[in-house]
Amino acid sequence: MRYHTQSLDTTPDAEAHLFALWRSWDSLQKIAHLNHTTYSSRLSIWHFVQSQSNSLEQQHPVAHFLKKVGLFPLPSSVPTPPQQLTMLGVIEEALVVIPVLESLGIDYFIGGSVASGIWGELRYTQDLDLIADIQPHHLQDLVTAFSPRFYLRETAIQEAIDHKQSFNLIDNNTGWKIDIFVLALDLFHQNQFQRRQILTVDEQNNTLWFSSAEDMILQKIIWYHLSQNQSEQQWRDILGILKLQNNRLDRIYLDHWAEVLNVSPDLKKALTESGYQVP
Repeated sequence: MRYHTQSLDTTPDAEAHLFALWRSWDSLQKIAHLNHTTYSSRLSIWHFVQSQSNSLEQQHPVAHFLKKVGLFPLPSSVPTPPQQLTMLGVIEEALVVIPVLESLGIDYFIGGSVASGIWGELRYTQDLDLIADIQPHHLQDLVTAFSPRFYLRETAIQEAIDHKQSFNLIDNNTGWKIDIFVLALDLFHQNQFQRRQILTVDEQNNTLWFSSAEDMILQKIIWYHLSQNQSEQQWRDILGILKLQNNRLDRIYLDHWAEVLNVSPDLKKALTESGYQVP
């Protein structure tokens, strides 16, 4: 095994320069860039959909936009979409959703491709993943607090609470999909929750909680296994975090949990392909 670039059309030297540039940014710069990337991408798609409105026949322009960003078909219980959508970046959307959770006393952290983009390779994402410590007594308050702006199903939330799974929110104003995973009770996920990190996300000093870099690597390896080792994007995200963070990572923690989770061979392979340098 040898060093593996993030894409076939990028040389190792060019990639090293790019990651050195990202490494020179502080977290606020990286977060701002990620937010702008998601905002500008969605805005471009929205402008394209509007320019094609005369040729869409009977398809609603907002429905066409949602199809373009991966949210289609819409659940049957979603009302007729509005004629317009407000364009927000993913961090701006998080600042809409998360204060609702906080108002209900629900602790959380951001995971998924948003967190891996903060700690690793910047890329566009179509949704926002949150891990939240939701308890049965939160159910009715969640439904009330998120309605009517957000699509959600009470039965889906109840099932997610009962089985420690996930449920979806859809922001009817922006078209963003939010996947909320109910915090699992196993030791790894509880530990991941305790190790979450708070970061300032804008010039107004708003803060949000994120999964740590080490836990994102481990979680991505778990998801990679769930895809029968077929998800190239999960593997690319893993390598991206390792390349950007490198010797900032807690290797003792990574090695310990990789052994506990029975993914040590995958971690070793990822370390090799990322060119990880032993401190």
